[in-house]
Amino acid sequence: MRPSSGQPQPAPSQLDGHLDVRGFRTWYRVTGELGAGGVSVVLLHGGPGYPSYSLEPLEGLALTGRAVVRYDQLGCGESSLKDVPHDPAMFEPGLYVEELGLLVEQLGLERYVLIGQSWGGMLALEFALTQPRGLAGMILYSTLASIEEWKVATDSLLATLPDDVQQVLRHAAASGTLDSPEFRAAEHEYNRRFVCRLDPLPESTQRSERSLLEDGEVYRVMAGGSEFDNGSAMAVLGDWDVRPRLGEIDVPVLCVSGEHDEATPEVMGTLTRGIKGARWHVLAGASHSSHNETPHLFYPVVSEFLARVDDGAA
Repeated sequence: MRPSSGQPQPAPSQLDGHLDVRGFRTWYRVTGELGAGGVSVVLLHGGPGYPSYSLEPLEGLALTGRAVVRYDQLGCGESSLKDVPHDPAMFEPGLYVEELGLLVEQLGLERYVLIGQSWGGMLALEFALTQPRGLAGMILYSTLASIEEWKVATDSLLATLPDDVQQVLRHAAASGTLDSPEFRAAEHEYNRRFVCRLDPLPESTQRSERSLLEDGEVYRVMAGGSEFDNGSAMAVLGDWDVRPRLGEIDVPVLCVSGEHDEATPEVMGTLTRGIKGARWHVLAGASHSSHNETPHLFYPVVSEFLARVDDGAA
């Protein structure tokens, strides 16, 4: 992640701020200097409602001479609405496209790359399809173009788990009993294979996990509260599908996923086939969290793409 000179670099500056979104406050942090020379990076976390703490390591990209913007989307993390009166119906993709546009405008980002992980990649796609000014590229990180396709992939991964784990997960998804110890244990078995293979989990990821457990409203409203929803609870994202529109994306795109990722080759392949010129790297040994699991593979690929965008060669 360091500049090619190999010389030790001073810690980049950090500035926290807030953005007004429909009368609510969205928290953000800028690491590095805006206008430093390299294209700016905006980090889009997953979930929905899984806060950005887990993406803190990516702030190190500021050492390559660029600003990195990390923010918690409205309703989670430092942008929680847990004790603030609000209508849960506000949590839908349009809110988050609007929020991202306001963030770009407030920070005056003239050229920027979106790095979207999981749901964050879905948001990146939605935003890119509005043809926003200044978007110079996207890194679609372990993400998807269709919930229908994602459900098929999840079912195929579930089929590889022990029978007793499969039964617990399917029963919990069908009955909505997502808080039982049995479900949590079965979910852990799925996660340790396909979401993050590190034990213990990185501290930043543990903070995201704790925050989601304490304040999971957005995740429940938009995604049913589980990776294994049967479709009945996923009222907001249940029919989400941008496959027919992938050809409209006209910025450079890098796709990154892990060898053991819940974003399977079929899911990621749809993105790379649908987006003209998209490049795809599958990182050996990683699952859904390759920036933590295999940083020695993840960061060189990402840094090379950003350097090419800097040079206009991506």
